[in-house]
Amino acid sequence: MSILHPWTRRKFLAASAGTCAWALAGPAFGKDGAPAPLPTATLNRTGRRVPRLGLGCFPIGQLASEEAAAAVLDAAIGSGVRYLDTAPSYARGRSERRVGSAVGRWLDAHPETSREEFYINTKTLERTADGARRELEQSLERLGLDCVDCIQCHEVHDDWPKLFDDDGAIAGLEKAREEGLTKHIGITCHRNPDFIKSAIERYPFVTALVPINPIDVQHRSFVRAFLDFAVAHDVAVIGMKVFGGGFLLDRTDEKGRPLYTPGELLRYALAQPGVKVCVPGCERVEHVRVDVQAVRAFTQPDAAWLAAMEARAGPHEGKSTEWYKDD
Repeated sequence: MSILHPWTRRKFLAASAGTCAWALAGPAFGKDGAPAPLPTATLNRTGRRVPRLGLGCFPIGQLASEEAAAAVLDAAIGSGVRYLDTAPSYARGRSERRVGSAVGRWLDAHPETSREEFYINTKTLERTADGARRELEQSLERLGLDCVDCIQCHEVHDDWPKLFDDDGAIAGLEKAREEGLTKHIGITCHRNPDFIKSAIERYPFVTALVPINPIDVQHRSFVRAFLDFAVAHDVAVIGMKVFGGGFLLDRTDEKGRPLYTPGELLRYALAQPGVKVCVPGCERVEHVRVDVQAVRAFTQPDAAWLAAMEARAGPHEGKSTEWYKDD
């Protein structure tokens, strides 16, 4: 199933506003009238401070043209996004190549800036030391980098113990870190919070990329079962599936009006304990703009607002709701 940014699948208009849903987020300005900067957070044990809006780069690999991908990446980076999350499995490496090109383009055009401004993540689905090392080396070549900021053991499920075999991925990635090919090692999980908790009890991953959205609380919830655990283990949480893989922006009320705006869903995710960055994917420049505006305007909501967001989600409908989770 495609996980491209959901807004291109939206066919309806927000009837009460007479405009598309992505236009509902207004601009946020500082005291001098200039656009407000993106809020920042420290990624726990990494010591790195980054803007709280990142870019999930799965859609970047799926876009049909280099020009379209470059426009989205340039818009995000130009708006202050510095946390870029990609993977070799995203369009067979095309996402990584496009991310590397965009970062290089920015640095060439802005010689006053440095590579250290960016926090660039990639992933590995490999579970052996040799496989993970080989995949990381290929990622570095596509990205045009000598080192990534973080390599993430991707989409762990009931296979998580394999990471810790004598010839498992962790052994290979630790050696790669010693050699300067990555600064940090993280982990991602989609299916069940029990898997990632077990892995983190075994190893001090610095970041965890997990689903964070209002309907998550109804089934195998990362919000309920993982976030406090991550805080207790000093793991920086990165929020993905902020829009429920598209489901939550497609859901409407009885009058056909959207139940959520993108800004509300980003606010919900960023408000959760331990969540430092959210990484929505974007297919068009206007999607970047609405995400940037929403995060610039972020304020911490109260418990009643968060509860209302969860109640608004409606019933959980299995795989048609959260296709990425276990039954």
